Amino acid sequence: MPGLYNCVEDDVVAVFNATFNHPSVPVFWRMNDLEVAPDPSTTPLFMRNTVLFGPESMMAFGGGRGSNEKCLDGFAELVGFASRSKVSERVLLDLMADATAAFRSKRVIGSYPGGSDLSFTGDGSTFHLQPEETGNWYLRGCRVFWEYRFVG
Repeated sequence: MPGLYNCVEDDVVAVFNATFNHPSVPVFWRMNDLEVAPDPSTTPLFMRNTVLFGPESMMAFGGGRGSNEKCLDGFAELVGFASRSKVSERVLLDLMADATAAFRSKRVIGSYPGGSDLSFTGDGSTFHLQPEETGNWYLRGCRVFWEYRFVG
């Protein structure tokens, strides 16, 4: 049986994969990252994403050990790369807008046993990485915040 954090990560990635509509843009998550950037002459855009975990809090108790309602907060960190020789930074901004929209107003039943719920909070995204140029790439990064309610 997968643990809580693996379930959260799987659920966040599943929401993104189901709604991000750019099949030609490679998306690497921390768990399957290549570590080496693709060739900018053949791959003008790609993303490196990570699921990060924040605090866990008790929402309701009294159900006994392992039967309390809890909430785990965190965010998906989305970092987009655009080839400086192939596309403009404006294309990257549009890609990032679509990436954050993949999560906007989503609420799904989670995969954690015993009952769970993943939702993306309403005021849920912020650019955290200032416009940057590194080698052959433009970079932009943003965070989309989520909460994961579960029984545990």
